[in-house]
Amino acid sequence: MNRRALFLSLSLCGSAALATPKDTLVYQIPSAIAALEPAQAVTGYDVLVVQQMYEALYRNEFGSYKPQLATGYTQSKDGRVTTFTLRRGVRFHDGSSMTCMDAEYSLRRTLLVGNETSQAAQIRASVLGIGGFTPEIRKTFTFAKLASTVKCNAAGQLVLTLDRNVPSLIDAVSQAYVVPMKALVAAGDWSGTARDFGAWVGKDVSNSALTQKPSGTGAYTFVSRDPSRLIFRAFAGYWGGAPALKNVILQKVDSDTARVLAVQKGDADIIAVPDRDTLARLRGVAGVKVYETLPLQLQSQVVTMVMFNQNIQDGGRLPAGQLAENNVPVNFFSDIHVRRAFAAAFDTQTFVRDALQGKGLALNSSLPYTSWANDPALRPTAFNLKTAEAEFRLAFGGKLWTTGFTLPAITITGQGLSEVVSGIIKQNIEAINPKFHVQVTTGELSSLNASLLGGKLTVVPLTWGGADPDTVLRGLYGSDGILSTALGIKDTRLQTLLDQGRDTVGQAARKPIYRTILNYVGQQAYGFPLQVSQGFGATAADLRGFEDFNKTNLFSRLSK
Repeated sequence: MNRRALFLSLSLCGSAALATPKDTLVYQIPSAIAALEPAQAVTGYDVLVVQQMYEALYRNEFGSYKPQLATGYTQSKDGRVTTFTLRRGVRFHDGSSMTCMDAEYSLRRTLLVGNETSQAAQIRASVLGIGGFTPEIRKTFTFAKLASTVKCNAAGQLVLTLDRNVPSLIDAVSQAYVVPMKALVAAGDWSGTARDFGAWVGKDVSNSALTQKPSGTGAYTFVSRDPSRLIFRAFAGYWGGAPALKNVILQKVDSDTARVLAVQKGDADIIAVPDRDTLARLRGVAGVKVYETLPLQLQSQVVTMVMFNQNIQDGGRLPAGQLAENNVPVNFFSDIHVRRAFAAAFDTQTFVRDALQGKGLALNSSLPYTSWANDPALRPTAFNLKTAEAEFRLAFGGKLWTTGFTLPAITITGQGLSEVVSGIIKQNIEAINPKFHVQVTTGELSSLNASLLGGKLTVVPLTWGGADPDTVLRGLYGSDGILSTALGIKDTRLQTLLDQGRDTVGQAARKPIYRTILNYVGQQAYGFPLQVSQGFGATAADLRGFEDFNKTNLFSRLSK
């Protein structure tokens, strides 16, 4: 590490930090960064970090796809062959020039590596229709097959040749980041050949060479990290021009109060604001700019759902079908009456009042409200405790009502919305029957995401999105999606409908399929939608470009 970087690290870790320098951004967040590997990162802050260092062929500005390392693409009429023209004059952080071979290697690697909870697995499921590498899939998923799927042509263009049309292809490609092939191979990563292909199929890359020495084409390069801090420096050779802010520091600060004080004192430029109650404490404060309603590109592309895990992967739970007042069985939510009861016991009006202060965007289904496939006639389950009681009396053949249960629920530190959701569930469920209990605890986002993807959580409030309905609905309900272990949904009829919707060409032909899916999942009560919060935030008053940053997630859009 050079002297300047060392001084920067020390100057910002003292107990009495000065106001941030003009060329430096300090962003305080409530969670540690868990992943620096672009094929692994799935959680919000991990993805935020990856997007500063790495770039894909296209960038998703929440539904609007902009050329990044590609300058354009063409597609065959059947949608199976897509040809990308690559940008020239792009360099990696190690100084090497990006070529088509790097793009070819990177996309092949993304489709090859990654355990079932990785970003690579989600991309693989979307592009190739491969959920997990079962023994049967391994027989047909060969290096020759992968090489024919992704390859450079004689003109130096990257060509993807698929077995079927993938409507969400550009969305998937926007999450597949380009890395330097020679540097990775030299560091012991996949060789890019058939020689070690088998050893890298589905391999966990959470501790890959890229986590130790990140190298991409993004506007910022990695400097250092420790459990409470991650430091970037502007990349002087960036093809898009040097960013205005030369240094970026992400600081993990658990306390909401501490983050509020930091932005008031000038020790932070951006802070994670958990809820509007916290935001209210910053209104009118000198040196602070409050954003009450940020641009809605993000909000219009996501759905916020409360989902029920039907196969809880937690040894502390009871065996399937076994009931007790002080616990729940692992298949607790596999009973449709339990799911319907919980959905009917949730008071959306209280959620909007207490969590969103009335500033919410109404959702009526499992798709974002702007989705072309949504059905405006759908109505989610209405709040009604009598309906909830009737469903509980039917659950587990009538035994649950007399036996009772204790459901563990976890809220996320620094996220007020999850606290309100858990509080409403606890209050209303326990009011129905004195033998019903909801035990609420708190955990940090990074550890809870591991529990979520490992299938250990019971009730799962989550935000999910995508430009195409297949991305959203397959993620939430598919047995081959990244959330399949987290939610345990195994529904053959639903999976057939999802595959039919994905493989059908044209919005007009696909729309009735997705409306059938939306009606079906509503009847099954696999989860229920929440109103989406309109964007809000708080920054130092001298920070510029925050609204654009909110659309792009790129620190390079910020300045002072």
